This record gives sequence, C-alpha cells and structure tokens, in this order.
Amino acid sequence: MAALRRLTAAASAVVAGAALLTGCVRTEPDRSGPPPEVGWLVAAPPCRASADQIRTQADELVRTGLRDVGFRTVFVDCDGGERKRYTGDAQLTRDLAARGLDVAFPDRTERSAAIDVERGSTAQVRTAVTERVIRAEPLVASADLAAVSPPTLAALSTREVVDFVRDSRNAPGAPVLDAPDIFSRAIGEKGLLISLVNRTSVARDMSVQVTDLNLAGDDLVPARNVWTGQRIKASDGALTIRVPADDTALLRIG
Repeated sequence: MAALRRLTAAASAVVAGAALLTGCVRTEPDRSGPPPEVGWLVAAPPCRASADQIRTQADELVRTGLRDVGFRTVFVDCDGGERKRYTGDAQLTRDLAARGLDVAFPDRTERSAAIDVERGSTAQVRTAVTERVIRAEPLVASADLAAVSPPTLAALSTREVVDFVRDSRNAPGAPVLDAPDIFSRAIGEKGLLISLVNRTSVARDMSVQVTDLNLAGDDLVPARNVWTGQRIKASDGALTIRVPADDTALLRIG
C-alpha cells in the first residue's frame, strides 16, 4: 500500500509538471508575416547620414558584438528620392555585406519605436527593450555606438532578449488583469514571458498570481529573470521578485 501511495504521488507530480504550461494568458492573435526587425539607426538628421557614418556604425556593431546577437541591419532615416544616394552606392552596399550587415530604411513603426540609448540610464533602456519585446515590436536602437556605456551595451547584447523579438509566434502580449505594469506574452510553443515594471524611485517587491496567468502547479512554477539570471519559484501561489527603482524584471517561464 505504501508503494502504491508513492507511485500515485509520483504520477501526480508528473501530471502537475505537465500541466504547468498548459494554461494560457490573454494575448493578441499571432501576426502573419515575418517577425519584427532588429537593427541600429544611424544617429543623423533625415537623409543626412554620410557613407562614412554608416560604415563607422557598422564597424561598431561588429566590434561590440551586437551584430552577432542579432543587430544586423543598419537603418538610415531617409524617405523618397533621396534614398538613391544610399541604394545607388554600390561600394557602401559591398562594404556592409562584407561585415555581415545590410542597409535599410525604417518604416513608420520602426522609426517611432527607435530607442535613443544615450538619453536614458541602463535601467531605462532595459525597460524600453522589454516593452518592445512584450509588444512584439521592432527593436531599433539609436546613438553614437562608440559612446554607449558598457552596462547599456551589455543589456543590448543579451542574446536571449533579442531572440524574443524575432520569436516565430510573433504574438503581442497583454496586461495581466489590466495591471498597468505587469504584462505577459506567449512565446514559442509553451513559453511565457512576464514583465514587471517598477516605475517608482525605490526598489520594491512585485508579484503576479499564478492563477492570473492561468497556469497550473502553484508552488511548482519556476521562473528566471532573463536580465539578471535570477531564478525564483512561486510561493503561496505567487511569483515575487524585487525590482530595482525605475527598472524592469523580465521573467521567463518554460
């Protein structure tokens, strides 16, 4: 009888683990078409970026390793007929291709979503990047790349986060129970992202109830903060993590 009880308990644990990620959260339908772009916008007035400026930013993308984590497009803000000064520059095209990069022109969404990484702190950049990830929007950063601080560069170089932008599911997330600072987004076949944004000037504990995510398992639910690597488990039916002031935690489940 004791052996039967142990077998039953083990089977229940397996079922609970399998049920862990079978829940769903409210998200928008998957979008058709390719996933959002990832790239670097040359910091220059419209149609005023020189070929040398473009090459310099391309060299910086290679030097910093951003190209290798996914920033493979150099965006130039230019519309209309003036684009010919770039599209007609065969040498520029060859130079960027030799670096594993290409030149493109941002559309309205990419232009409006561009993050000026020199104007914010590293924490603010993390928050801005997380918002693009959760909304399944393009990740376009802009600045003189040589002047970007090492901590901000390290944040932008988080390969896993860049991969989320181009996740094949391409489905935007949504607020958890309409909470303004807690969002969720389904990724891949069974993955789930939870963003918790602390918009206050002091660090604070932020929580999300497992039941509000429609996940089974309660205290069995594990999560990892992608930005820091910190691992947590649900306690008393909630995932709780301390978020620094004006910063963001991006939890991955599954």
